[in-house]
Amino acid sequence: MIRGTRSSGPAHLPEYLVTRIRFGTDGWRAEIGRGFTFENLRSVAQAICDITRADGAELAVVAYDRRFLARRAAQEVVGVLLGNGFQVRLSDRAEPTPALSCQVVESGAQLGIALTASHNPAEFLGLKIKTAAGASAPPELTEQVEREIGRSPVRALAPSRGIALGRLEIGSFAPAHLARLRRVVDLDALRRARLRIAFDAMHGAAGPVLDDLLGDATVEVVTLRGERDPLFGGQAPEPTRDRLGPLLEAAGGGGFSFGFATDGDGDRIAAVDEHGEFVSPLRLVGVLALHLTRRRQVPGGLAKTFANTVYLDRIAAAEGRPFHCLPVGFKHIAALLLRGEIAIGGEESGGIGFAGYLPERDGVLAGLLLLEAVAESGTTLAGLVAALAAEFGELHYDRIDLHGPAEHWSRALAHLREQPPEHVAGIRVTGVDPLDGLKLLLGEEGWLLLRASGTEPVLRIYAETRTPQAVAALLGAGKDLVSASQPAATSTG
Repeated sequence: MIRGTRSSGPAHLPEYLVTRIRFGTDGWRAEIGRGFTFENLRSVAQAICDITRADGAELAVVAYDRRFLARRAAQEVVGVLLGNGFQVRLSDRAEPTPALSCQVVESGAQLGIALTASHNPAEFLGLKIKTAAGASAPPELTEQVEREIGRSPVRALAPSRGIALGRLEIGSFAPAHLARLRRVVDLDALRRARLRIAFDAMHGAAGPVLDDLLGDATVEVVTLRGERDPLFGGQAPEPTRDRLGPLLEAAGGGGFSFGFATDGDGDRIAAVDEHGEFVSPLRLVGVLALHLTRRRQVPGGLAKTFANTVYLDRIAAAEGRPFHCLPVGFKHIAALLLRGEIAIGGEESGGIGFAGYLPERDGVLAGLLLLEAVAESGTTLAGLVAALAAEFGELHYDRIDLHGPAEHWSRALAHLREQPPEHVAGIRVTGVDPLDGLKLLLGEEGWLLLRASGTEPVLRIYAETRTPQAVAALLGAGKDLVSASQPAATSTG
């Protein structure tokens, strides 16, 4: 039960600690030893408890990923939950965030807390809040948590004491996760197809899930980077083309039906086709939308966040389905899934949610449904992508990131909102959409979006248009626009 916050200001933390804690598009993340400290973490956990009633009957579920100190951080959160009257169930191993959401629903818990920094680099750690429905916490809840931080002293109980009192249980969340995956995916169709896939876990928490699920099936799974590495091989565990070298190499060598990858906490996906060609999440969501709406006849509309593909607009129109364009952040899609309004909803980053599961994204589930689409269509992933392009147009996508202080980007975006260009990369700008960042609409040619990240000191520049060359030109033009408005930006592809 959520209750109103008190009116008094923070009294138990230094101001510099309090103001630094902000929730982004999905959770709070910060660098370990700087913004992410155990003192800050305990204060966030106490704030969550302060707006959640616990009279000794409520259950909270806690999981952690494979990052440095994640398990220790989970124990700190468990201590605060116990000190505030909760019964607690803690995962006995690193778990993907979707497994936490499944366990929350399976247990009838009041809330879930995941200690993860998702796809961020190894020096980050963070915290995600899940509601009783297994959904990402809505903005009104995270804003309330932010306001409550530091308003009361931290109350904690040692986890060992919680075990002695019978208020702390430690166990696996895998059974709840696997059971819910089995409800959604047609495993018999996968068995009949006898496919062979490569799965790149990127050293993240989803590493063992496919083996656990498909160990007795006729689908052969070859897992890459399945072991724990808190440094993630020296790169952020985000499934973008430039970070999927092992998967691209394996799939390019032949012998696989296709391959897919998940991020650090297992809720995002990207894929590689049978020829070793990268398939962006913007194409994957189009393939999956067609599979669900046409082959499976799943009822409901289609939804996307602001940086996602025009394919979903076009598929919704062709199928006569309601369509929703939302601000960035899966919590907005989760709200529609919770109300049963959509069949599928996706983010450009590869977070995709499906009707019949939970109001939660799950990279493994997306990969399994992609496997199902290939099995039931009788074609290949490359064939499904080609069919999508043949019907709805050839579209390509990419993104670059500009790193620097947030104030750089706010000034640059404010200037561009006041004076948007008439043309960009030689294409006429037909409109401007300020829903989340600044999107320059280019008619049938596509779009260019400039948007400050909600989780990192980064300005993201996204583009979708007809050819890879035009995408590169748009991204370069976007960088030039930002540089002209606010100098001193550096980029990474």
